[in-house]
Amino acid sequence: MSPDATSATLPRSALAEKRGKAGPPRGQIAYISHYFPALTQTFVYREVLALEEMGWKIQTFSIRRPTKGISEEANELAQTTIYVFPVHWRRFVARQILLFLAHPLRYLGLLLYLVTRPGESFRSRAHGFTHFFGGMYLVPEVKRSGAARIHAHFGMGPTTVAMAVAQYLEIPFSMTIHARDLFVDTALLPAKLDKAEFVVTISEYNRRILRGMARDSRAAEKIRVLHCGIDLRSFPPRIGLKAPSGAPVFFAVGRLVPKKGYLYLVEAAKILKDRGVPFEVRVIGGGPDDALLRRKIAELEVGDRVKLEGAMPQEKLLPLLREADAFVLPCVLAQDGDQDGIPVSIMEAMAYGIPCVSTEISGIPELIEDGKDGLLVPEKNPARLADALERLALDPKLREKLGQAGRKKVEASFTLQGLIGELDQLYQKS
Repeated sequence: MSPDATSATLPRSALAEKRGKAGPPRGQIAYISHYFPALTQTFVYREVLALEEMGWKIQTFSIRRPTKGISEEANELAQTTIYVFPVHWRRFVARQILLFLAHPLRYLGLLLYLVTRPGESFRSRAHGFTHFFGGMYLVPEVKRSGAARIHAHFGMGPTTVAMAVAQYLEIPFSMTIHARDLFVDTALLPAKLDKAEFVVTISEYNRRILRGMARDSRAAEKIRVLHCGIDLRSFPPRIGLKAPSGAPVFFAVGRLVPKKGYLYLVEAAKILKDRGVPFEVRVIGGGPDDALLRRKIAELEVGDRVKLEGAMPQEKLLPLLREADAFVLPCVLAQDGDQDGIPVSIMEAMAYGIPCVSTEISGIPELIEDGKDGLLVPEKNPARLADALERLALDPKLREKLGQAGRKKVEASFTLQGLIGELDQLYQKS
């Protein structure tokens, strides 16, 4: 196999064993994602690593390579992940022919199934058509890995590929639904709910929507809520109040896209500046809204208060985050319907004991209870956002109280160990 098909001969499980981290053998799973292991998908690759520590052998697959840099902790995964693109076209065509000749009725029946689902748009049918061939391209690789099942993260392309591969190989597949794959890119989702062995989603909010999309009670009962979690070993709590060193510093971490609500954060910064409140906002992340946000910052003359610092790998970001006085992520429902699920960046800040401010949309109230372990404000409301930030800027004791309560919330309900324990049970039952 060429590096484009697979980039190493040493599987991830062997690497885990080499480091002495693998538990008793459990089984082999193929994991499929979209841009793996991208900086924006730390929750996916940490799930893979934790499952390997438990004893599962995981072979990772991805539709495309990450277009940006990756964290140091994900380097080995990037080296052993098998990618669909870039495709070797001669191999691609040869595999389609061989798979058709081996099982012509299965091959054509699966293709027809993906492009003839009732109620789907032309775009969804085209999605099924193209990802069918991507799935067939991976069939020999999945078979060679020895995987007894497939799990996909994100319900759009990765799950279409996983479903195609699983049905051709006659093995089960499951999927994790996050946010955009529920609110925007929902191609073939009812069919996937029908065919999946089980469905994981990250919030009760998501589960209610998915149950409404399910075609029958059997499909609805497959849906399990497993909150994304973080490894608390990597997030030791800060002890006591952060020593004062000037104006309070608010961190915001996430891609520069509309659903993060950064435009409203810039407007809130203008309100705080006009009120004479001391503060600084540091925004970590890159994305398509960079130029728009810079123009807004210049227009409102808050460049001395709001800094856009670009994307950072985890090993550089986390030491900076520990120094934050508060964390803010004013998520909104974007015009295209996209919205966050439960942002992992908020969990990470809460794990450090940093008080957090966010909005009342989607599954975020399942993580933050307003006034108890953080502050919630209505979306798209810079005045209310400014009020919340002013409270934290001027009241160190409130910051400490909310920060400690936030740490306890994550310890109780949002740990990676808890997530992996529940996934382990689901995989062992199947």
